[in-house]
Amino acid sequence: MGHGRYSQDIAHSNRRQKPAWEPRDGVHPSLDPKAGPREVNNDTPIVIAMDVTRSRGDDTRRLYDQLPKLMERLEAGNVVDGPGISFAAIGDADSDKAPLQVGQFEADNRLDAVITSMWIEEGGGGTGQESYELAAWYYAHTNCVQLAAGSGRKGFFVFVGDEGFYPVVAGAHRASVLGQPAEDVPSSEAFAKLQEKFHTFLVYPAKSMEDRRADIDAEIRKRVLDAGGQYDDVDVRITLVWDNRNDLDLHVTTPAGEQIYYGNRNSRCGGSLDVDRNVQGETTTPVENVRWKKGTAPVGEYKVMVRNFNFHEPDRAPTPFRVEVEVDGDLLYHEGVISPNGELKVASDIQVCSFSFDPAPAGDAATYDAYSDATVLGQWATVLPEGHILKLRDAHNITNVLRGVLAIANGRADAAAFRARLAAEDVATDAIEDVMSALSGVRPL
Repeated sequence: MGHGRYSQDIAHSNRRQKPAWEPRDGVHPSLDPKAGPREVNNDTPIVIAMDVTRSRGDDTRRLYDQLPKLMERLEAGNVVDGPGISFAAIGDADSDKAPLQVGQFEADNRLDAVITSMWIEEGGGGTGQESYELAAWYYAHTNCVQLAAGSGRKGFFVFVGDEGFYPVVAGAHRASVLGQPAEDVPSSEAFAKLQEKFHTFLVYPAKSMEDRRADIDAEIRKRVLDAGGQYDDVDVRITLVWDNRNDLDLHVTTPAGEQIYYGNRNSRCGGSLDVDRNVQGETTTPVENVRWKKGTAPVGEYKVMVRNFNFHEPDRAPTPFRVEVEVDGDLLYHEGVISPNGELKVASDIQVCSFSFDPAPAGDAATYDAYSDATVLGQWATVLPEGHILKLRDAHNITNVLRGVLAIANGRADAAAFRARLAAEDVATDAIEDVMSALSGVRPL
């Protein structure tokens, strides 16, 4: 926990050079949640939890650039009493090396060091969900000293992200990321416990579906290309990804009934298994890829199966997997868990899907439903109160929305007064309208 005052002189000196944001192999030791729950003795605990996957990585860089002005205006506007801020970075516990990074609660320029120590991994699992629920569970156990003593009020917690959360705080993630018992907890329970200590909000920056599609596909594409497989210029492609050293195998049955797998890598109709990983358990980011080059795939029905050929992980635990299917430019996603009871080889087989290929135009499939505003916001609405989901058009306005949430929810300004404050600060008119639209449902708490 930290007190003190944020110095503008130190902040501007720190920013004479841009942070390197260097890639790491994992979480910086100072940000490791395995160290245990954070403690805060400040009057007003505040958590700002940023999605650092591919779709939202730039938000953290903007926050660092805008932090001096944010801190200056929080102080000048008397928005909250004695703030102590913890920054968090959220990734995907199924696929990322740093799925959760957590800073101490600070009030001075150590906040700069917290942000610059974060790894903006820009990963993600390609499922339309990130591990927000894991962050909720972790911070639900914050030791809010004044609140526990009966002399303090609830703090504020703001998620910044544009995807959904996983429905369960997986026991495997609690163990590997938090160092806690490997027991599943419903995500609804995690968010409910979080809101016993924090007024919780989601800032949801808008993004076009075209941009979302690029983000969705980027991670799987990178994994295929890094492994030497073909991702682009295909009629049909089936890609299997998982995140441990077990040897999963992809089996694809062609319209003629021939099976493509590690024992028959090239079919008579032109299909090819061009990537086969983890025969020896060589990587924790494996991929298998079956594809037909453009103009070669036969018309007809295809079937996709996944098999666990061998365990290389010592715990022989169930393995989550994801399958991306591209059919004439349309993408479909499937998720599953293989070997829930230690099954191996034929006993582990999971029939993932079947699909038909016909090169005639088929329209735009409902491929990205998991990423749609309706799906994502509908899920968040099940765990957050009305008025606590703030839809924002321009991500550059995030810090002003953060300030508005604190001012209005804390009863230090109403909407009209906060709008006037933004205008007095010469904030652009279109930015003011964006911010006030996002804050339209916020009420004093």
